[in-house]
Amino acid sequence: MVVPVFNEEGNVEALAARVIATMEAVGAPFELLFVDDGSGDRTPELLRGLAAADRRVRVVRFTRNYGQEAAVEALYLNASGRWLIQMDGDLQHAPEEIPRLIAKKDEGYDVVYGVRKGRHDPLFRVAASRLMQWTMRSVMEIELPEDVSTFRVMSARVARHVAALPERRKFFSALIVWSGARIGTVQVTHAARHAGATHYKFSKLLNHTFDLIVGFSSKPLRYIGILGTTFAVLGFGMGLWVIARKLLWDYGVMGWPSLFAAVVILGGMQLVATSVIGEYIARIYVQAQARPLYNVAERLNFDATGVDDEAQRSSLRLKLGGGGGAE
Repeated sequence: MVVPVFNEEGNVEALAARVIATMEAVGAPFELLFVDDGSGDRTPELLRGLAAADRRVRVVRFTRNYGQEAAVEALYLNASGRWLIQMDGDLQHAPEEIPRLIAKKDEGYDVVYGVRKGRHDPLFRVAASRLMQWTMRSVMEIELPEDVSTFRVMSARVARHVAALPERRKFFSALIVWSGARIGTVQVTHAARHAGATHYKFSKLLNHTFDLIVGFSSKPLRYIGILGTTFAVLGFGMGLWVIARKLLWDYGVMGWPSLFAAVVILGGMQLVATSVIGEYIARIYVQAQARPLYNVAERLNFDATGVDDEAQRSSLRLKLGGGGGAE
């Protein structure tokens, strides 16, 4: 069981109790791994208490907030099981649905998504989710089942494969599809948050969608080229029309308002194009820096050795890149 949390002091104890009860009823050996993404409330204190009370509860705590994708990567790299069950820390995913996911994966799937039934989310959250899924299907041609969530069971082999990819900005749902994993779905109940408020604002979800487009497709650059070609053709045609009108009908040149409008429109399009191109260049810059995606402040109930985290993998890449050898 892997759960990313950020400022979830009202949820972690109830979540741990329900997950442990469900997994004990399943009867398989398990661990419950939390990654605390730099919480500023009592979440770290409560996680320490849970880890002290039950050795099956393990915790990785970041030095600061690095974002959900970094937390998910840490989950995938630090989990020790052969199968991973991922869920959010707000208890909108019911732990009691876990046996249904497990039963479905036994049909031969590498990944099984929980499809939300009777979704309890704000309207803007639902709209942004629909926009992201439409983007994945139409722009990036990545086929995901309708209304999938982060509540999923997946093979640890697939999870570690996508987590070990070298790119700095990952979108795991798209990478799982890219990996060629066999994907199934099962309907699960969806509840309102157990406590607290959502950390995802509408602007954050839109930025997430833009990151998805730029991170997994070069089509925006192609669209810029098509748009530039279209404006060039229109401008050439208008130029010919103005010249022909002057020569054939001795009609004067249009006034400054139309010229001003054309300059503003074209200038705006150039700024948009520059911004998109700059986004790609910025990603190249971040990739070249090769900084770790996160820094770990504390680990609870881990052995001293054998942890393959982001910092260690980055150090290994630098060592190998510098001509050293790995024993």
